[in-house]
Amino acid sequence: MKHFTTILIIAAVAFTFTACKKDIDPVFPPATDAEIQLNGIAAAEPGSAAGNSVYLDLSGAKQKTVLRSGWDIGFYCGADFRVILNSTSVAGAKVLAANDITAVGAADTIGLVLNTSQTNPLPEQMIFFDDISGDITKTVIPAVSAVDADNKVIIINRGNGGGIAARPWIKIRILRNGSNAYTLQYARITETTFKTLQIAKDAVNHFRQVSFDDGIVDNQPEKDKWDIGWTYTLYQANFGAGLVPYNFSDMIVVNHLSGVTVAQKIYADAATALAAYNAFNADSAAATTLVSGKWTIAGSWRSTQPATGARLDRFYVIKDASGNYYKLKCLAMGVGTDGGTRGKPQFKYALIK
Repeated sequence: MKHFTTILIIAAVAFTFTACKKDIDPVFPPATDAEIQLNGIAAAEPGSAAGNSVYLDLSGAKQKTVLRSGWDIGFYCGADFRVILNSTSVAGAKVLAANDITAVGAADTIGLVLNTSQTNPLPEQMIFFDDISGDITKTVIPAVSAVDADNKVIIINRGNGGGIAARPWIKIRILRNGSNAYTLQYARITETTFKTLQIAKDAVNHFRQVSFDDGIVDNQPEKDKWDIGWTYTLYQANFGAGLVPYNFSDMIVVNHLSGVTVAQKIYADAATALAAYNAFNADSAAATTLVSGKWTIAGSWRSTQPATGARLDRFYVIKDASGNYYKLKCLAMGVGTDGGTRGKPQFKYALIK
């Protein structure tokens, strides 16, 4: 708490100073850096399979850690009726032709994998997973129809990515509940009866997350209370035969649905990058083109092959949903000789304007 208090004081000083200077000097000096270490370790697991996802709110100087296995599906709170799978557990799904959940059983899983292999990933496995880019219109689970008969039963493998223990497969069916809510029917694949859960949309979240064990859970922060997240997750790779689903550690996701945008600044070497980071100010930010996307940072901040750790030849410019600009530099991740702890990456960042 002392560390976060220091960050808050620094941010407050930066805001006060720039507000005083704005009328007489349009050039903003770089704000003082704040360093932060994310806590991805949930128990005693290796850092390369960290059990937590960590969300960072730059303006609030707060991190929120959540178990990757703590939720299964997310119900979209926007205008559309959409449902996402948990990519951080590497959950996969298949839509059946049936719309009677009690008529679906273990026999319907024969031959199904609904997963990917780290040693032999295949392009045809991509259909088990939501669109990697985070396009809400390209989920495995179709848009929930206003016509109940159109909503089919879906089989879900809850995922065991990054050391999560295998769990029973689930069958679900999702209906609309009026104009602003969902009805979820769900059961283990071997069960002949099902449970029902009502999930209402709200204005403060992108998704209402549901665990098949615990019901509605408060995992991902509210949509305006995080900017980037660090996690183990399903992503994609190309080993020569086209894109395949592949699991990666230490990935950074951007809150693109809230309008957070990013620019990556790469230099010839670490010393040049550090000097550029230190000099980067409001004028620099005004001349920088930022882009939108869930994976605009992804794994670009670190190197595991070769195992050199945090890439010190670059930093990132981040514009949050409120229009604040930050610069963020990765310091260590616990690979090679970068001096960090795997699963507890270290960063520094500063408010620019």
